[in-house]
Amino acid sequence: MSFEAIQRSIEKVGTAFDEYKRTNDERIAALKDGNSSKAAELDVKLSRIDGDIRKWDGIKRDLEAEHAAMKERIEILESKAGKPGKTILDKIKSEYSQKFADWIRAKGQSAVLEGELQALSIKAREQKDITIGSPAGGGYAVPEEIAREIERLELKFSPVRSLVKVVQVGTSDYKQLVSLRGASSGWVGESGSRAATDTPTLREVTPTHGELYAYPQVSEWSLDDIFFNVEAWLADEVAQEFALQEGSAVISGNGSNKPTGMLNTTPVLTADFASPLRAAAAYQYIASDTDADGSPASPGIRADSLIDIIYTLNSAYRAGSSWIMNSNTTAAVRKLKTTDGVYHWQPGLQAGQPNMLLGYPVATWEQMPDIGADNFPIGFGNWLRAYLLVDRVGLRITRDQVTNPGFVRFYVRRREGGIVLNNDAAKFIRTVQ
Repeated sequence: MSFEAIQRSIEKVGTAFDEYKRTNDERIAALKDGNSSKAAELDVKLSRIDGDIRKWDGIKRDLEAEHAAMKERIEILESKAGKPGKTILDKIKSEYSQKFADWIRAKGQSAVLEGELQALSIKAREQKDITIGSPAGGGYAVPEEIAREIERLELKFSPVRSLVKVVQVGTSDYKQLVSLRGASSGWVGESGSRAATDTPTLREVTPTHGELYAYPQVSEWSLDDIFFNVEAWLADEVAQEFALQEGSAVISGNGSNKPTGMLNTTPVLTADFASPLRAAAAYQYIASDTDADGSPASPGIRADSLIDIIYTLNSAYRAGSSWIMNSNTTAAVRKLKTTDGVYHWQPGLQAGQPNMLLGYPVATWEQMPDIGADNFPIGFGNWLRAYLLVDRVGLRITRDQVTNPGFVRFYVRRREGGIVLNNDAAKFIRTVQ
């Protein structure tokens, strides 16, 4: 993979977007002329072009992710090349990873390997490093390489962990304090009396926890096949499932054995610092009900509401803010223009540059709701400050060859939790159709 390949995909995105704009302008003109058949024909063409944009934009993101991963691997190799040799701990980790791969492939004779993995884990602890494996009902911590690959793929399939605040905690009782401000001040002369001023208050947030798991299975024949890369297959399967479940939970999780999602508490119109304050888990929403002439917003999004939501968000949070929406909403927003006929949406036409909407990056989050009655399809804010995701226990894996004879199942899990952190740091747009 080369940088030229990334550049070619970027050019494809730009060309497709230019065609999209021309076609949409023709469609609008046809509607004004009352030529519904022509407009319908152009709608079909728009759908095709939109598919092309998504395809090439996806290829662009994949190539950039691959390029970043290659760069990271090169940096690691260069760093190791500058060392006189591996440390004892490096050797232990390398041997552990090899034994772990052997353990995955083993069928019915894993007791010896489990003992060896445990011994290597003890050696690692003796080196005063983080435990890289420990027995727990037949389960082992996933080696660093596989865990890192799963996390990398998760970022490819979902923007969750690249947007929100993620912390590693040592207990499920973890709590975090959020400042509600409230301090007051005043002016006084040199000899004037000083009255007590208001003191800022704090709010405590406690994430709700659950266990996120995947349970892929593979036939024993496949494990016998020397050409079958079970580690890569496992990483891909787990990453896709984790990305789907985590993305859904962070948006709409009900807090029952899972994170409490952003929209679990319905957003309200109450502004920041209004009295009484909004509920701790309730964000503010901006209505996108009607256009300036009073007619229903079409296609469900009032263009001005995109501007309104930016400036409803406190300026302290705008730096680092981004949009979140799913692909269906993205397609609708792409058609919105200013009164001068300029499209609000601008595709990323440089390597590493995301798509931009009114100067802020757009993250495609497929678990966001669609445009519809009383839905909240668009979010805007500083998600790093708006939502907290906590990892209680890192990735762990248990090999199960008993439940389904002839197949080996891999029970991979991670205990985690989540909660709204600062409900002033993000806003949502509500639609009515």
